Amino acid sequence: MSLILHPVMLKRFSPRLPSVILVTLGPKYGLQRRSFALRSNNEPSEEEHVHINTAPIEFTANLLARKRETDTDKLKDVTLKALRCNDTTPENDSPANSKTATQNIPFDVKLVDKQERKKVRGSQADSNQLFKKQYIEPYLQLSKPRLTVLVMLSAICSYALSPYPATVLQLLSLTVGTTLCSASANAINMGREPDFDRQMIRTQARPVVRGVVSPQQAFKFAAAAGSLGVSILGLGVNPTVAFLGASNIALYAWLYTSLKRKHIINTWVGALVGAIPPLMGWAASSPLTHPGAWCLAGLLYAWQFPHFNTLSHNIRNEYKNAGYVMTAWKNPKLNARVALRYSLLMFPLCFGLSYFNITDWYYQLDSAVVNTWMSFWALKFYLQQKRNYSKTVYNNKTEFNKGLALANVYARKTFWVSVLHLPAVLILAILHKKGRWDWLFEEDKKSLKP
Repeated sequence: MSLILHPVMLKRFSPRLPSVILVTLGPKYGLQRRSFALRSNNEPSEEEHVHINTAPIEFTANLLARKRETDTDKLKDVTLKALRCNDTTPENDSPANSKTATQNIPFDVKLVDKQERKKVRGSQADSNQLFKKQYIEPYLQLSKPRLTVLVMLSAICSYALSPYPATVLQLLSLTVGTTLCSASANAINMGREPDFDRQMIRTQARPVVRGVVSPQQAFKFAAAAGSLGVSILGLGVNPTVAFLGASNIALYAWLYTSLKRKHIINTWVGALVGAIPPLMGWAASSPLTHPGAWCLAGLLYAWQFPHFNTLSHNIRNEYKNAGYVMTAWKNPKLNARVALRYSLLMFPLCFGLSYFNITDWYYQLDSAVVNTWMSFWALKFYLQQKRNYSKTVYNNKTEFNKGLALANVYARKTFWVSVLHLPAVLILAILHKKGRWDWLFEEDKKSLKP
């Protein structure tokens, strides 16, 4: 179907018309535009120039686009259904239906039966991981690894500060033996207190409380570790160190654990337990008659009070509910006063290390900074508790609760400072050991000699 305008007719209407446009409707209702150049009678005779644009303008129906979207959604559903990775498989997914549903996917899909998958996973379970979870981890927790490492390091640091050397075998025996003795004492402690530890959030995850290890198994482990540890110390180091190791097991596992539910003196007995490992490290190579050994032992003994008293302050109600008799809830003012008293005792003990020629005198400058840091927070904790339990504040519940919250903050800060204080003091003592840096100045001294 075409609409034709005669060129001659158009030329008569407009002599200056250069061309005429012919519009044609094609079979697909596309528009075709044709342009013809018109020759004037006055122009020279030349060949007619015709420019035809045959590019159609097509209108696509929306039905085709909708069909494509439908096909895409179907493919998407089939793919998601075939590639699902959960256990929500419908019951009506028979192999025939699955095969029909996945035939349009351009790759192979194989559905796995849930029961078969469980069997495969069970058969492929790593026996080493199972052994680790059932045996190694529970017994490692029985030994209280962080506390055991601290005990072992205190013995090693004390040996490093002793004036006489030891052999490599003695040093290895000291390390292994001290670790096993500490593990033995901690295992006995856990085996004796599952009913009490169950009532405290801090100790609810212990293996005996959870039933992973029975108390009898804990005692057997402790007997094996203690016997082996004492034997290694006796044969590899000397009988004095072995006796100290055995004494430490008895003090912690029996005397201290029994006193925890009877009297607040248990804290002082527990501090003695912390003072023995430095004596063990010193006795590995040097006699215990040297005053430096007792300065180091006193350092570890005094450190226990600001560390434990501030720790027990923030969980005093748990100790009370579990039946542990602690100073934190029995006598809060005494608890804070003892923490401050032994923090100040660090100054003369560090002075004794320099006085008895264990460290140089520069150690007094470094250690004084660290000791002042802990004493400062211990003093704030004590002053706040003293104010809290005065008559004017104690009878005013609002003021008392505010003051107690502030004391909790000071106790927490003192505790974390004490965690950093002990390694800082010991490392500084090792760095300032008497004669440590003499080799740097030997050549200068030789050059000054005539």
